[in-house]
Amino acid sequence: MEKPITFLCEDCELLGILNMPDTPPKRGVIFVVADGPQYRAGVQRQFVTLARAMEKAGYAALRFDYRGMGDSEGVHRGFEHVDEDIKAAIDALLVHCNSVEEVVLWGECDSSAAVLFYAYKDKRIKGISIANPWVRTEEGRAKTIVKHYYLRRLIDKKFWKKLFSGNFRFKDSLVSLWQNAANVLRLHKRSTSNQNTTPDIPDSKQPLPVRLANGLSRFEGEKLLILSGNDWIAKEFQETVNASPLWQKLLNDEKLERHDIPGADHSFSTKSSRNEMVRLNLEWLKSW
Repeated sequence: MEKPITFLCEDCELLGILNMPDTPPKRGVIFVVADGPQYRAGVQRQFVTLARAMEKAGYAALRFDYRGMGDSEGVHRGFEHVDEDIKAAIDALLVHCNSVEEVVLWGECDSSAAVLFYAYKDKRIKGISIANPWVRTEEGRAKTIVKHYYLRRLIDKKFWKKLFSGNFRFKDSLVSLWQNAANVLRLHKRSTSNQNTTPDIPDSKQPLPVRLANGLSRFEGEKLLILSGNDWIAKEFQETVNASPLWQKLLNDEKLERHDIPGADHSFSTKSSRNEMVRLNLEWLKSW
């Protein structure tokens, strides 16, 4: 059964769509929407596909718009400030489906960050599933561009053909490469000391990867991480992991299951990558 519901977050009315299996479920999954303007196709369609698959597998699934997004009331706060919205969604799920004993949060891109910011604060949450987490920093973006764009172009036949044909804007590309490389060098020293420690108290002035590592380290439940093979955001996340012993330790946690989907783009837009993403989520949910 699929039905719309409304619920309050402080003084704002939020809209959600609840999928309920025929048999009262013990576990429910809440989808946290990605930040910024969204379209009903693309990533948001993945929510529909995955929610219906979860219903069929016997889980409740709630997808909702937090304040200022979609059809919900209120002022848009951004993914770093939606703790109360997620809490309200969990409350609503438990009201409409009182058989649920365990809650799982699902997030993709910057909604993965929202999940990590909140999950450890709410003991009702027993698992989190995150895909292509957003860990954007100026250094991380520059490093990803240098490594995965410029170096890849050097082995691309089309690049050399364009270069020797005289249709290549060499000066502009060289300036861009130099700027990104300089950013990596300039920011690396500043960020290194922060990447390897978890602050006792989350600090909004800390780099985003450090704050997310803090959230992940404090969450004691089950964890699923899915990374797309053809996605700049996933590559930036992997670069963050490669540079941080703390992140490497967190990803080696026995309660964390990681899967990479080669060829998948950011929103799992092909049928094969979408089916694989759904399969991995369902198998993970069944495993604990």
